[in-house]
Amino acid sequence: MYDYKPRIDYALLAAILVLIVLGSLTVWSASGFSEPMLERHLIRAMIAVGCIVVMSGISPMHYQRSAPFLYGLAVVLLIGVIIAGDSTNGSQRWLVIGPIRFQPSELVKVAIPLMVAWILAAEATRPDLKKIGICLLVTAVPAGLIFIQPDLDGAIFTVIYALFVLYFAGMSWKIIGSFLATVATAVPLLWIFVMEAYQKKRVTQFLDPESDPLGAGYQIIQSLIAIGSGGIRGKGWMNATQGHLGFIPESHTDFIFSTYAEEWGFFGCALLLSLYLFITGRVIWLAYQSESTFTRLVSSTFALSFFLYAFINMGMVSGLLPVMGSPLPFFSYGGTAMITQGICFGIVMSLCLYKPYKPNRPDRL
Repeated sequence: MYDYKPRIDYALLAAILVLIVLGSLTVWSASGFSEPMLERHLIRAMIAVGCIVVMSGISPMHYQRSAPFLYGLAVVLLIGVIIAGDSTNGSQRWLVIGPIRFQPSELVKVAIPLMVAWILAAEATRPDLKKIGICLLVTAVPAGLIFIQPDLDGAIFTVIYALFVLYFAGMSWKIIGSFLATVATAVPLLWIFVMEAYQKKRVTQFLDPESDPLGAGYQIIQSLIAIGSGGIRGKGWMNATQGHLGFIPESHTDFIFSTYAEEWGFFGCALLLSLYLFITGRVIWLAYQSESTFTRLVSSTFALSFFLYAFINMGMVSGLLPVMGSPLPFFSYGGTAMITQGICFGIVMSLCLYKPYKPNRPDRL
């Protein structure tokens, strides 16, 4: 009989809860003290925490066995988006099923690491060119479907998830170097033939935001003003003038870090970054305590992907990276992304904390 038992790493859960509390305080402030928005945020946060608890109780064997089926479901849903998806701002990325509206591309964040790890875990050896080719081919299907939506950022991230798994599986540095060289060579071609006008504007805005201070560069300039005005100790909670006066668009979603930095200053930013580093390091440490190749690959990939999202969000609002649609995990206002992160960490805790039964007597079944 299957024994369902949640397995919780309390240090990891505590750090996630601190992120959610800080994020909720900032959402409340950045949204102009909107009670409905805060309520929706808290409900989604509770669902995410519930997902951590529920998913942590499922046996790791179930995750490994269900990886191909989850991958297939993700592909089917992405095809459904192309056929009957809901459009917003010119992008067809959502599916509406009854009262539920969600992005199937979020499911890919879970499905691709599980699927690629499932392929590689069958033979716990360093992946050769054949295995790498199979993994990239498997990844190319959902990446291509996401690219069609169009969502170039999502397609790139899908490939990155697979590369993280391959990296932790021991992919040769020669292959990694060759891949990076290929990407660098392809950048001009992407600029000419693939990137849309709004995507090119993001890059030019990143390189020289002052060239269009009232247009494309407005958002990043106002974000930098907010971060800089926070100083060392910040202006205090609910005193972020840049966000409250409407100078920062999307101040409660993609640019929530700007409001947080203005209110809490350098010390608050250092605390936030420390939490993301602790969670990432904790998961990787737990992963490498396991004897399971599948556990190490999946958990380490989830950890690195989690930190990548945090790094990209902080980098783009600080002017270090081009602007992308990357929320701050467990912090920004949002639904599907936060719940997906909850699912990922529930899977991590299940994989890393599972202790297989070892009988005391050799003859005991």
